[in-house]
Amino acid sequence: MEDADNVHSGVHRASGHGPGNFRQVLGLSVLLGLVFFVAAWWVGIADGAPMRALSLIGVSIVLEAQPAAVASLALGFHPIPGAVISILANLILIPLMVFGYAQIIARWHWLQKRLDKANKWAMKYGRYGVWVLLPLTPLIGAYMCIAFAHILRWSIGRSLVSTTLGVMWSTFLITLGGHWVLQAFTWWTHWKI
Repeated sequence: MEDADNVHSGVHRASGHGPGNFRQVLGLSVLLGLVFFVAAWWVGIADGAPMRALSLIGVSIVLEAQPAAVASLALGFHPIPGAVISILANLILIPLMVFGYAQIIARWHWLQKRLDKANKWAMKYGRYGVWVLLPLTPLIGAYMCIAFAHILRWSIGRSLVSTTLGVMWSTFLITLGGHWVLQAFTWWTHWKI
C-alpha cells in the first residue's frame, strides 16, 4: 500500500495542489523547459552552428528526438553534438507535459474514476513495468511514454528516467550509425571513382 500512496502523492504534488501551488509548479515546468532549450542551443553555438541548432531544436520538439537525430546528420552536425541537441530539445516539453497530465487527472473526476481501474495493474507491475518504456521510447516517442506512465499512474521519477534513457540510447545509436553509413558510402563512392 506504500507504493500506492507514493504514486498518488506524486500525481498530487505535480498537479499543483498540496505544498506547491499551481503557479509555482507551472513556473518551474516552464523554467525547466527553458533550461533544456538554452542547453540545446548552447551546444549548437559551441559547435559553431546556432541557426542550424535552432532548426534542429524545432524538428526535435515537433517530431521527437529520433527523427531529429537523422536531421542532425543532414544539417551537417557531428553525431555527438547532433544527438545531444536532439535529446535536450526533446526534453523541452516534458516538464510541461508532466504538469499538464497531472492537471488533467486532478481536475477531470470522470477520468480519475477510469484510471482507478488501471491503478490495480499499475501497482502490480509498476515497480518493474516502468522499465518497458526504455525500449518503447524509440517506437512511440517520449511524449507518448510520459502519457502512458501517467495513465498507468507509474512513478513519475522512474518514468522520466526510463524515458530519458530510451531517448538517449536510441538517438546516439541513430546518429552514430547514420554517421558510419554516410562515411562508408562516401568512402565507397570515392573508391569507385
